[in-house]
Amino acid sequence: LKLLQDNVPAFAGTKAQEIIETELGKPINEVFDTFSVEPLAAASLGQVHVATKGDKTFAVKVQRQFLRELFDVDLGQLRRLAGFADAVDLTSEGGIMDKNTQRSWVSVYYEMKRLLYEEIDYTKEIENCNRFRTNFDKPKFSHIRAPNTYPEYTTDKVLTMEYCPGIKITDVERIREAGLDPAEISKKSAESFLEQLCRHGFFHCDPHPGNVSVEKLPSGEAGLIFYDFGMMDEFGPVERKGLVDFFFALYYDADAKDVCDALERLGMLRKGVDRISVEKVGQDFIDRFQATLKSGDQWEADLPAEERKKLNRQRRKELGEEFLSLNAESPFIFPPTWTFVLKAFFTLDGIGKTLDPKYDLTRLTAPYLKELLDLKDGNAFRTTLMRVLKRAGWRPIDINMAVTQPRRVAKIEDVVTRMERGDFKPRVRAMEVERMIGRNKL
Repeated sequence: LKLLQDNVPAFAGTKAQEIIETELGKPINEVFDTFSVEPLAAASLGQVHVATKGDKTFAVKVQRQFLRELFDVDLGQLRRLAGFADAVDLTSEGGIMDKNTQRSWVSVYYEMKRLLYEEIDYTKEIENCNRFRTNFDKPKFSHIRAPNTYPEYTTDKVLTMEYCPGIKITDVERIREAGLDPAEISKKSAESFLEQLCRHGFFHCDPHPGNVSVEKLPSGEAGLIFYDFGMMDEFGPVERKGLVDFFFALYYDADAKDVCDALERLGMLRKGVDRISVEKVGQDFIDRFQATLKSGDQWEADLPAEERKKLNRQRRKELGEEFLSLNAESPFIFPPTWTFVLKAFFTLDGIGKTLDPKYDLTRLTAPYLKELLDLKDGNAFRTTLMRVLKRAGWRPIDINMAVTQPRRVAKIEDVVTRMERGDFKPRVRAMEVERMIGRNKL
């Protein structure tokens, strides 16, 4: 599949020239001084040719013909497949198909359809590229580059951008020959994506090796060049805040309740579910995560199969009833937008491990979070102050708790008295009985 990145069989350069002339309404020699008929690279949706005009060199992307018609046919078939997947309720252990997670494949289909049709509109891609460049236009990210765009030479099927040659990000040999450190590049690529997700809320959905190159900057350090901004997506401020809160709760506070609150804001945890079971299982995961993070040991996913099975058996023994409760309620939801976030994470993970065998995105996230202090509570000082007050028990919520404590005790006394009189009747769930009933139904 990596051949689809930039090594797909090209269509004729003369045909590309015809498409450009038709789209721009001028002969090619009136548009550019020179135009290379031989494509520089060819991908699944289009191919790139080099052209010049005066002292400028362009990369001209030309879309393959009849893509929209092909999309109409193929997406029609995928819509039926998504409906079938929802109807049969596909589940498996772990991952996005776990039975604890509710998902709508039809919703994922519509999200994918929206992004695919946007990807073949090159006027939209110019907007995305300009926005991406503006987001990273800061001294701290001077090593991130996006090509300049030329709307006067662009239509929905022809895109003209600045020609920015570089070394393919997975070409480790050429990167080393240029005197650059592959491990440093892997770290920069991870930080650039975390910045897109957490701060910008506008992210590249397809950062595969054909869309990211490396260059040596005048300072001698490595720079990253991003291409192909057709498939971009974004989060709103609520989701961005939820993601930042989730990372802080997981990495720094190690608090299952805060993690679950963040997941609710992200739309990943249903409201009104049995939070006691979710938080208990979540705290077990967080404790193991923190222990591995601090010790530097292997993650469970990297352990031998037998050892993983042994740990899973032990966990089921300790948390069996909570797992049964989770299976019964399906508390988690898989929002369609996260399809492309996970896709990008998996792609980056593959790039990182190609550049550095010790690459670990999970561990790289921890130091990066220190740069997001200003996003958690509005500014870095407020976040730091709130963390100190939380440890000391002097947050506004703690003071309020102390002031209202007598009323809370009185309310508890009232509830206990009414229970003694028989006004309340406790309701108990017998998970094992529910499990037996479920088996009988089968």
